[in-house]
Amino acid sequence: MIKKLFKWGFIGFIGLIVLIVVVAVTSSGGETDNKVEKASGEASDQENDKEKPKEKIANIGDALTVGDVVFTISGRSTATNVGGEYGENAQGKYLILNVSVKNKGDESLMVDGSFFKLKADGKTYEADTMASTYANEAGKSFFLQQLNPGISQKGKIVFDVPAEVIDAKKLKVQVQTGLFGTEIGMISLEK
Repeated sequence: MIKKLFKWGFIGFIGLIVLIVVVAVTSSGGETDNKVEKASGEASDQENDKEKPKEKIANIGDALTVGDVVFTISGRSTATNVGGEYGENAQGKYLILNVSVKNKGDESLMVDGSFFKLKADGKTYEADTMASTYANEAGKSFFLQQLNPGISQKGKIVFDVPAEVIDAKKLKVQVQTGLFGTEIGMISLEK
């Protein structure tokens, strides 16, 4: 009973945060853009000057800098349960990643488990927020954590995936900065 109340309260809290983000994004849409488009349909000089960024790829144990954030995945493990008797059971199998995130910028930044996406065989898997919370010690999860400049945090990110995904070739984790993935990089999980 307590587990269900906690779970629904947690889901309600996440829903409230999503609603606040949506309202903030839509309310800023009232600004007008005074750019004049060229009638010929050609791209602006500014667009032509931009080069497509090269995808950054690192391996387990390597530090990957994406913008002002340094991501490191130091190890991986699997489980069918996190948090014990009162924790969470996997629908498939849990892939648990030991992660470190460091803020190298000049301002505080928010880090969240949604900054990590598992990529395998053309499919994308989201981190399991509840399982990640249970897998970490109190205060060590990456759920909406503020990191001040120069501070790093270690914790676990958990993905609930079919068992065959864990052994997939070319298994990678996409990491990003910001809620909307301003900058991204990839970390290979190949053994």
